Amino acid sequence: MLRPTQRQISLALSDLRIGFGDWRLWSLLGWQDIKQRYRRSTLGPLWLTISTAIQMAVMGLLGSFLFHNDIPRYLPFLCTGLLFWTMITAIVNDGATVFVSSISHLTQIRRALMTFIMQIVWRNLIIFGHNFIIYIVIALIFDVRPSMTIVLWPIGMLLGVVSVTWIALVAGILAARFRDIPMLIQSLLNIMFWVTPLVYYPEQLGDKVYLLDYNPFTHVIALMRDPLLGINPSILNWVVTASMAVLGWGATLMFFARFRARVVYWL
Repeated sequence: MLRPTQRQISLALSDLRIGFGDWRLWSLLGWQDIKQRYRRSTLGPLWLTISTAIQMAVMGLLGSFLFHNDIPRYLPFLCTGLLFWTMITAIVNDGATVFVSSISHLTQIRRALMTFIMQIVWRNLIIFGHNFIIYIVIALIFDVRPSMTIVLWPIGMLLGVVSVTWIALVAGILAARFRDIPMLIQSLLNIMFWVTPLVYYPEQLGDKVYLLDYNPFTHVIALMRDPLLGINPSILNWVVTASMAVLGWGATLMFFARFRARVVYWL
């Protein structure tokens, strides 16, 4: 009974194709979100960059004191990890509320659901672009030199974003039906923050370091972060992230096909 029909799968694929292809609309909507959020502000999105930089500086100094880490090595590690983690969690959290917050559009006009997912992805990529200035400044201060695999970094970045976009889609569908889902996801992401090597080095776990391999976010973060720090991501990082993207989207397609038509009804 839960298996989608061939027609449902076809409609779901059509929704995804239209959503990805409607880049003019979702890029405009994403940019408009940024403009509305910082309307009449002098610095605009740079306020978010400044607050993020201050937070990273405080956490870097405190972490170096508590864990006896070398600041020139620890601060770039912490900075890049938090930059990518902030982007990932923002995409997932915004995905959990995207359909509920777009109820006025979804109930009045017929539009591919994937368009709204791409809107939040694009919006958070813009914010990430502003915050990336922090890494550039820190890299110049501490003479951080990217590794040779920096040429593959755009592919790893794209693969990482694709790996979490399907989570945003699933979260949005579930939240349309169960309104407690956004709070549950926030709690789970708070837990994942501490079990992902963001504020500590993996080797600091000692003989328990192997546990990090079971956390897919460890590999996603490593794939996006390590080339910027002069470290070559491992083959395992590539395999796990690629598997997360392929298997995740495969399962999401079946889920999306089964419940896509009910989203507007649930709203």
